[in-house]
Amino acid sequence: MKQLRARILGFFMLVLVLFTLLFLYLISSILQRQAIEQQGEDLQSQLLTLSSQLDATQFEDDLDLVDLQLDQTAEVITERITFISPEGEVIYDTRAQEETLENHLDRPEIQQVLEGESIGTFNRTSESTGEVLYYAATDFVNAEGELIGFLRLSKNVEEMGGLTDQFIQTLALFMVISILVALLFTNYWTKRISDPIEKMKQITERLRIQDYSSRYREHSYKEIDELGLAINHLAMNLDYQMQEINQNQTQLKELVNHLVIGVMVVDNYGNISMVNPVMNEIVGEDLYGKIGMSYEEGLHSTALIDLITRAIQERSLQNKETTLLYPEEKVVDVNVVPILNQSKETINHIVLLYDITEIRRLEKVRTDFVANVSHELRTPITAVKGFAETLLDGALEDEEVLVEFLKIIHKESTRLDLMVQDILQLSRLEQHKVRGVIQDVRIKDVADEVRNILHQKVDLKQITLNVVEKEAVVMEIDRDQLKQILINLIGNAVTYTPNKGWIGVTIDRTDHEAVITVSDNGLGIPKESQSRIFERFYRVDKARSRNAGGTGLGLAIVKWLIENNQGRITLDSEENKGSTFTIWLPLKHE
Repeated sequence: MKQLRARILGFFMLVLVLFTLLFLYLISSILQRQAIEQQGEDLQSQLLTLSSQLDATQFEDDLDLVDLQLDQTAEVITERITFISPEGEVIYDTRAQEETLENHLDRPEIQQVLEGESIGTFNRTSESTGEVLYYAATDFVNAEGELIGFLRLSKNVEEMGGLTDQFIQTLALFMVISILVALLFTNYWTKRISDPIEKMKQITERLRIQDYSSRYREHSYKEIDELGLAINHLAMNLDYQMQEINQNQTQLKELVNHLVIGVMVVDNYGNISMVNPVMNEIVGEDLYGKIGMSYEEGLHSTALIDLITRAIQERSLQNKETTLLYPEEKVVDVNVVPILNQSKETINHIVLLYDITEIRRLEKVRTDFVANVSHELRTPITAVKGFAETLLDGALEDEEVLVEFLKIIHKESTRLDLMVQDILQLSRLEQHKVRGVIQDVRIKDVADEVRNILHQKVDLKQITLNVVEKEAVVMEIDRDQLKQILINLIGNAVTYTPNKGWIGVTIDRTDHEAVITVSDNGLGIPKESQSRIFERFYRVDKARSRNAGGTGLGLAIVKWLIENNQGRITLDSEENKGSTFTIWLPLKHE
């Protein structure tokens, strides 16, 4: 802006100087010409006056009297006086010696008189004096009209324009002062215009780098201030829009980061431009460190890479359910969605991975559950039906067979009833429809109550059952649910512990949790079965479990009850050496 201001001032100064010089030249020429014309008219008037005052009769009789009479006249006027004979000989001259002067008959002013002009005028450089002179000549005749000679007056042209030169100098000084004053005012006006424009330029530069805090606060002319206010409104609108964009981007980022679906954006060149944490979790890679790299380098699944490649090449939506083998086996639903701009050109591809491993597992569990329920119900139903048919076919007459069959029917129907009750209870637990009464419960009291309930089975197998309370633990829980947890765990321990074995129940606490441990020296659970022991209807030894009267749902119910109370359960077991179940439950119910 300073350069523009300097250019404006320079251009304005150049125009003023050129205009001044041209003006001075024209004025000086006009004034010079007018001064010369004015002085010429005065000189002609003096010439006519002088011509009328001279006595032509004296000149005719005696030309020597010319000198005397013209000398008297020269004392009065300052102009050069010359008297020339009709033949062109200079008879008298106030500035030069007559003998040194050549014939003047050919002088332009003399020729003009000879041609009939009353007064001949001309200005030129004098050959005798070397000055630029203005000449005025007229004929001098006697009473009879005969030409006696030529009378000529001349005056220095510089003297004639001297007053004009002074005027021009004064005018030039005035013009210089005017230029300086004009430059001062122009400098002020350009500064008043350029400074606000420079400020606007700075504001727009800051707007370009997305700094919307700058505002125009200068004071200039109305039109410039209106432009500055328009820039302020633009900055405020951009600031508001940028805040909205940042807020939307933040919301979008938070939304993407908290989605349960893995999200990855791949640009048109196949480079990864964005990922969310779930994507890293699903593919088992830290893709944040691979942003800007090709998706083929960042991913290890050939099926996933092929699907993205096909979407980029065909520019179409791709969907497929595939299995990822690294770092662990997962079933994912893959969607590769092309993102189009307004010109319908693909600019990005969004890769969406939905981990459906748990869904497929639950579907399998549900299928297995239906199959297991059908199988488990079929066994007692088949037994009841078979023995009832046998009795109806004639076994009623044999009292011993009748009693035996009725006992079997009663046993199987009881088992069927327990199974149905467990299924219904597990269903209610899964649907969170179980509402317990939360109260302060001492765990030792519930454990003693369970021991009393199971004492017949314990005494029958001569099992040693010890309940050890390392510290009195009182917790907030539904008493019946805690009782059912302990009945199932201790009951299973009694069932799978051989005669004269031992079972230990230990009660302890941490700062925020109650810790209950149920241990035995029973059959134990093989390593390959420990991860599935809490599944419904899963049995390590199915024949032994059925003979023991189990439904296969006890540990599944235990797990649901514990998890519904914000707790957890672990198993540590070794085959033929026993098992240890450890329960952690919060002391305060949430």
